[in-house]
Amino acid sequence: MNLVVRPATEDDCKLVFDWANEPEVRNASFHSEKIEWPEHTSWFLQKLKNPNSLILIFEVDGSSAGQIRFDKNIDEDFFLISFLIDKKFRGNSLGKDLIAKGIDYLVTKMPTPLLCVGFVKKDNIASQRAFLKNEFQLVSESDVSLKFEKTIL
Repeated sequence: MNLVVRPATEDDCKLVFDWANEPEVRNASFHSEKIEWPEHTSWFLQKLKNPNSLILIFEVDGSSAGQIRFDKNIDEDFFLISFLIDKKFRGNSLGKDLIAKGIDYLVTKMPTPLLCVGFVKKDNIASQRAFLKNEFQLVSESDVSLKFEKTIL
């Protein structure tokens, strides 16, 4: 199986929109309401231009299988990770590979050390496993979420 990540382009706007509005993705999101096309388009194009944001498309054997986004929190100096797997590819433990490939790409663009942070809903066991398999540490929890961190050297 050939697993790669590549930077998102404007051509990926509709793909990411469709993924983001998939019911399971909306359910796993902290903002679960449906995303409208005009707002998504504006958001997506702004993210592509933002030097503190990186959207990568995850491909499995040449097919788009998911996305990972790194948003730099300038005030606290960490990268917030958001990711999703296409429903056709779920259940194959690809979240682990997506995070690993995404971080590998990120370190080619940013100086290390990097602090990466992920927040996961408590009922999202697959995403929790993906972070733990990448040696992220569970650092805190709230009533609804878990916070994972890892420093990349």
